[in-house]
Amino acid sequence: MEERVAAHYTREDLATRLLSLLEAQGRDPARLRPEDLVGVEDMHVGGRAATERFARSLPLQPGMEILDIGSGLGGAARYLALAYGCRVTGIDLTPALVAAARTLSERVGMGDRVRFEEGSALDLSFPDGSFDGAYTIHVGMNVADKRRFYGEAFRVVKPGGFFALYDVVRLTGEPDYPVPWAESPATSHLATPDMLEELLRELGFEVREVIDRTAEGAAAMAESARRIADPEAAARASAPVVMGGDFRAKIANTAAALGERRLGAFEIHCRRP
Repeated sequence: MEERVAAHYTREDLATRLLSLLEAQGRDPARLRPEDLVGVEDMHVGGRAATERFARSLPLQPGMEILDIGSGLGGAARYLALAYGCRVTGIDLTPALVAAARTLSERVGMGDRVRFEEGSALDLSFPDGSFDGAYTIHVGMNVADKRRFYGEAFRVVKPGGFFALYDVVRLTGEPDYPVPWAESPATSHLATPDMLEELLRELGFEVREVIDRTAEGAAAMAESARRIADPEAAARASAPVVMGGDFRAKIANTAAALGERRLGAFEIHCRRP
């Protein structure tokens, strides 16, 4: 299953293609600033606005050691490091994403503030209690063994530390496929918010807040679908590079499922006692 998920997110020469995209957008790849990556680096429903909302609900302090589980292109990790002064470690299953995250971080001068490693979220290579907090954004949809996934997060967070997730969840049905995280139901493992909350409590977390972001997510995806219908706009967007040739269908299907509340976009914020 992990090999299939990694293959889904693998794009040939991803880092090089992203740098070329940034150049086509009028940015100098040799003189990139963190703000130049907005609109390119956030691989989740709602993009940068969702990252900012999510971060505001985290108990972040300068100098905290934070783990990003399933870090993708590293957008959220860089944002937390820059905006909140945290030191963020990202781990991701897909080598192409890890390589791209490192390249983008170095190009914006943040190579010493964030680091990215290749590895499995089901077998984290960190000692118990290594981090002040951990989070995961749009990763659980690809994970069948959620007990082990969130159990590993519990293990590596210090007592008193936080864990939070922002994920697409099942509400009243299933999406039409493909979607950004899966070509078919074979690699899509959606849970309801109640199922996630119950599991997190069973693992020992204190669930402190559950936030329904479906309305914001649906609006953001509908706007993305509208924007990329224009071929010129699509040529300047990151979606074709990150999602592949069927990016329009993936975005449209997600927008429809969120708009009809077959799916939801939820945050769950926890604390390890």
